[in-house]
Amino acid sequence: FSAIQARAGDMEFLGYEATTADGRIVAIIRDGMEFDELTGHGEAEVVLDRTPFYAEGGGQVGDRGTIREPGGGSDLFTVTDTQRPVAGLVVHRGTLHGRLRVGETVQAVVDAERRANTMRNHTGTHLLHRALRNVVGERARQAGSLVTPDYLRFDYPFDRALTVDEKGAIEDEVRGVVRDDRPVTIAFMPMAEAVEQGADAFFDEKYGETVRTIRVQDYSFELCGGTHCRASGQIGSFVITGERSIGSGQRRIEAVTGAAADRLARERSDTLERVAGAVGAQTIDAVEDRIAALQEELRETKRRLKSGAASGLPQPAELAANAEEVAPGVRLVAAAIPYESTEALKAAAKAVRAALASGVIALVLDADAPQVFITVSDDLVARGISAGDLVKAAAGPIGAKGGGRPEMAQGMGTDRSGATEALTSIRGAIVRQLEAT
Repeated sequence: FSAIQARAGDMEFLGYEATTADGRIVAIIRDGMEFDELTGHGEAEVVLDRTPFYAEGGGQVGDRGTIREPGGGSDLFTVTDTQRPVAGLVVHRGTLHGRLRVGETVQAVVDAERRANTMRNHTGTHLLHRALRNVVGERARQAGSLVTPDYLRFDYPFDRALTVDEKGAIEDEVRGVVRDDRPVTIAFMPMAEAVEQGADAFFDEKYGETVRTIRVQDYSFELCGGTHCRASGQIGSFVITGERSIGSGQRRIEAVTGAAADRLARERSDTLERVAGAVGAQTIDAVEDRIAALQEELRETKRRLKSGAASGLPQPAELAANAEEVAPGVRLVAAAIPYESTEALKAAAKAVRAALASGVIALVLDADAPQVFITVSDDLVARGISAGDLVKAAAGPIGAKGGGRPEMAQGMGTDRSGATEALTSIRGAIVRQLEAT
């Protein structure tokens, strides 16, 4: 590549102002060898004397697009990456689809949508850098970055994770600048002048005597050779997607802008709606309180189960292990137990079900107001066993009323003395249901 650059001279980069431009082919390379002409299909590299394609640099990925016949004719070459192997030379890497010849003029067309998304993320990176330092201090200076069309990545020195409030403050500040739609101006100036004006220069970048600066009005001022929005409002939106450690004293923030940020916000909203439904919250605002209530219920259930174990009550695993086979392929757990509450009875039944994948679980609350709770596994429901019908069979001995679905049913009675007879009735009802099918 050095030989090509020495022979052809520096190419002209037009990508700051345009995404389409005509250029003359000065070199065609395949497998490290130059060709005057290349025809057919396969991987290759193309060098033009002028191009709108941005070569990877300063953390920003290279452009993609196509090289076509002049005037917007047939596609000749798909550009999948753009690199600058030596100063002054841009190499378009990709796949050949036709014929290319050194000296011919072609049309270079950048994928404009991909470029626009990359620009949003690059300008967004500058805003993130400034907001981060405003929130946690000037020591959080850029130590590395990656700007792609899909997301941005920002590395910085820091000794701890950001708090939820800090991340929220950073997002709010960036979004505020986006809403302000502040002008983004580009200016070339001597390095000394840029530093005097307070421009930020970074980690391992090498700068010449003249530098390119990017200024977001009254907010940020950096040295940068990348492509950027004309105004902060073009960023659209900004969402931090992650923040983590990448080594001792080094942190990394990842974020999205534009349509990607909108999609993420919509996905998060949809997820919250589903969570609200799953936990039984009436609104999204009530989700947190509802989860707290469920956690308290879980703690109470665990306490009751533990209390049951301490009081000598049979444990779910023990009940499952002692299940009796009342018919071929049908196991039954039937017991009358003096649990302290209906919730404890149901919790025990659920725990037995977790240990007994297939079977009928029939538990009676041995209390002054006895209750029966029955569940039937799906495979036995398919064989004709119905929990609702089993509850009806148990109802008489304990003076109960109740019902439910084939897979789960319950009833409440008045006669504690009939608990044992109720369980016997359930055994008989299972056999009759199987015979009926």
